[in-house]
Amino acid sequence: MARTRAQGRQITTGHPAMHKSSSNIAGKKRSRDEVDDDNTNKQSRGASKSDTKKAKALDESMKRTVNKLLTNYGSLPLSDLGLPNPSSANPENVLALVLNAMLTSARISHELAFKSVRCLIEAGYQDIKTLTRSTWEERTDVLTRGGYTRYREKTSTALGDLAQLVVEKYNGDLNHLLSKASSDPTRIRELIKEIKGIGNVGVDIFCDSAQCLWPCLAPFIHPRSMKTAKQCGIGDDVHAIWRTVEEDSENMCKLANALTKVRLEKKEGEFS
Repeated sequence: MARTRAQGRQITTGHPAMHKSSSNIAGKKRSRDEVDDDNTNKQSRGASKSDTKKAKALDESMKRTVNKLLTNYGSLPLSDLGLPNPSSANPENVLALVLNAMLTSARISHELAFKSVRCLIEAGYQDIKTLTRSTWEERTDVLTRGGYTRYREKTSTALGDLAQLVVEKYNGDLNHLLSKASSDPTRIRELIKEIKGIGNVGVDIFCDSAQCLWPCLAPFIHPRSMKTAKQCGIGDDVHAIWRTVEEDSENMCKLANALTKVRLEKKEGEFS
C-alpha cells in the first residue's frame, strides 16, 4: 500500500512539472510564431512600399509620354482647316466632324481622305444650307478635286442624303441628335449609324473626334489607336489615360487625335 501511495505521489507530483515544461515549450513556440509573423509583416510592408514606388514611377512615365504626345501631335480635329473656334459645339463644327468620319472611314489613303475633307470644308459643306443647296454634280466635282475619285459618286449621293436627314430629322442642327439621345453614348452611336455612308469605323472616328464638343462621349480612343497607345507606353486602359489628362474632354480629344496622327504617320518609334 505504501508503495502504491508513493507511486501515486510520484505520479501526482510529476504532473505539475510536466505541465510547466509543456507551458514553457508552448511559450517558446508562440514566441517563434510571433517572430515569424513580424518578419512576414515586415516583408509585406517592404513589398507594398516597393509596389507603390513602381506604380508611382509608371504613373510619372505615363504622364511624361502623354505630355509629349500632346506637345508634339496634340490638336483638335480639323483645327487646321480654318474652322472658327473648333472647340465650340456649333452646328458647323459637328457637321464637319460627320463629313470627316464619312470620308476617312472609307478604304482610301488617309492623305487623300484628309485632302477631300479639306475640299468639302473649303466648299462650305459644313454649313447645312450650303450642303442642301449643292447639286450632285457639284459635290462630285469637289470630291474629285480632293482625289476621292474611287468613291465620289457614291459619296456625293450620301452627302445629299445626309443634308436631307439633318434638315428633316434634326431641324438643320445635329446637336439635336445629342438631345434626342439624352447624351447617352450608346444611343448616340446608334443615331450616327443611321447616316448613310457611316458604319462602325465611321462611328468610332466620330466619337474619337467629337468628345471635345460632346463631353458625354469621353473618354474615347479609337480601337485602332488603342494599340498605338500601348506601343507608345501609356497602356490600353482608357480610364487610366482619362485620369492622366485629369478627366478633361478637350485634352482627351487632343490626345486621341495625337494617337491617330502617330498611327497614320507611323511615328510610334519616337515613344518607344
